[in-house]
Amino acid sequence: MIVRVLGSAAGGGVPQWNCGCANCERARRGEAPARTQSSFAVGGGGEWMLVNASVDLPRQLASVPELWPGAPRATPFRAILLTDANVDHTAGLGELRQAPDAFAVVSSAATKSLLASERAYERFDRAPHRWIEADLEGSDVASEIGASIAEHFEVRAYDVPGLLPGYAGRAPEPGAVVAYVVRDRANGRSVLFAPVFNAIDDRLAALIEGVDLALLDGTFYTEDELRAAGLPPKPASAMGHLPVSGESGTLARVAGIDATCVFVHLNNSNPLLDPSSDARAAVERAGCRIASDGDEFAL
Repeated sequence: MIVRVLGSAAGGGVPQWNCGCANCERARRGEAPARTQSSFAVGGGGEWMLVNASVDLPRQLASVPELWPGAPRATPFRAILLTDANVDHTAGLGELRQAPDAFAVVSSAATKSLLASERAYERFDRAPHRWIEADLEGSDVASEIGASIAEHFEVRAYDVPGLLPGYAGRAPEPGAVVAYVVRDRANGRSVLFAPVFNAIDDRLAALIEGVDLALLDGTFYTEDELRAAGLPPKPASAMGHLPVSGESGTLARVAGIDATCVFVHLNNSNPLLDPSSDARAAVERAGCRIASDGDEFAL
């Protein structure tokens, strides 16, 4: 099984078009790599699924030969697994309106209720496509995606702590945010996709401990990161994200586990984007990694 980081940044990417923070300026000057918005691909052997669909999806797909169409009109993936209804994870669906053959959209009922009634997205809830409401207790939905996926992979969705998107009030609601575990049936190796959460409860902790590779929410390094950078002073928790640092932060919670932990969905304000920062050094000392666009993991 191959896991590919198509995009490693949070909403807006790096550089963000209207942001003059230090990280964005370094990226504009070519002193640091630019980053597109968070999406992933998982699969192999011609059978692929995407996790989230950022607005950058067309150029992300163009950068991966395995995800090029194999005919004059062809869809090179079987499904899109949506973790939430945030714009940075769903706007790319609109870029797929020309899709000539079927693929499935998998999400929670909460995410579907926000998106599938919108005119831009309603086409994905009718033939030839299918919109699957995943059971959030970990039932395998691979067979609902299709026989070819089910032959090679297990796909399980789990409710994790999080908030609805800002446009829906940022309220807690069951299914507001989900994580996915994809397991290779041939070798038993597995990956957790959890690019958004605002706490690590017992279930999410067990999911992290039970996989080989965990792609985790790294949006903000500290609770007051935006204020410290002179940006709009919204706390990380109010935006639905658990900071990486701090006594109850993600880094402290994953210390000592066997899984390879990689922080994804990095906001442009995040000091982890600076390889020389103390924040980056702390993460690397803990044995964790920072994702970059194009990273590939073979499981």
